[in-house]
Amino acid sequence: MEPLLFVLALVLGLAASLGAGALSGLRIGGEALGAELAAYMGGFYGLLSGSVAVVIGLVVLAVI
Repeated sequence: MEPLLFVLALVLGLAASLGAGALSGLRIGGEALGAELAAYMGGFYGLLSGSVAVVIGLVVLAVI
């Protein structure tokens, strides 16, 4: 795997996990917690779980 492609996949994967986490947090907890706090919390936890998944996926692709 080319280094530029690897870095691009890592950055885009992290950005996608942050955005998806924020949107899901907003949808799930927006009414109970308030939109801003729910989006922050969703983005944080989306980034935590998404970063692990992105790194594991890229390592598996690099090994294959």
